[in-house]
Amino acid sequence: MIPKTISIVVAAFNEEKNIEAAIDSVTGAMEGFVSDYEIIVVNDGSIDRTGALAEARAKKNPRVKVIHNKTNGGFGCTFARGVRQATKEYVTGFPGDNDASALSLRDIIQAVDGEDLVITYAKHIRNRSVLRNIISKTFVLFLNILFGLNLKYYNGLLICRRELFQSIPIKSTGLAAIAECVVRLIKSGCSYKEICFEHTGRQYGRSTALSLRSLKSVTRTILILIQDIYFAPPRREEICSTL
Repeated sequence: MIPKTISIVVAAFNEEKNIEAAIDSVTGAMEGFVSDYEIIVVNDGSIDRTGALAEARAKKNPRVKVIHNKTNGGFGCTFARGVRQATKEYVTGFPGDNDASALSLRDIIQAVDGEDLVITYAKHIRNRSVLRNIISKTFVLFLNILFGLNLKYYNGLLICRRELFQSIPIKSTGLAAIAECVVRLIKSGCSYKEICFEHTGRQYGRSTALSLRSLKSVTRTILILIQDIYFAPPRREEICSTL
């Protein structure tokens, strides 16, 4: 059973060359596919035309809502803010750099079929270095061991019931926020399934996944998860409430 209403969070930082294509990809995938949807673009303090281009799309399509962070807070804060603003039955995300297939977005929505959560993995990752693929596989293995799971991937597209998504804290400020959500949702008892998605590769710009800032953020996220899941009950801590 396909959910009738969907909120799609699009987090974007300095994506002026990609944001219009990302919004158009989501719009094209959703039109005629679900009864109602909203696209929540969260502009993470971009210093280029990302915000203006998103606003221009919003003027043409009332389903597009644009939120602006005053300063750059990182992907985790940006994604969390979009999740908090969601109003539809299920919430999912789509990369602001258009780094995923719009058809895969339809696939994960179709896969819900009563599940609380659908998470995805990519069979073939394009345009990624050997080093990044090794680090990614190590990250997956490490999280599986730490939290007693057997997942294929942690940082792909996901979709979850809105009330469950909004009930968990998202403390990561960086790219590990999706992995954090997956771990928290599964450990809280959500039913879930994994499906394959198509990774298309960004058309413009470079990924910051291997930056020192990102690696520090990933380490911090893992430590927070260990603390919350094994040593303390989760608290709804909004570290990004000032954005």
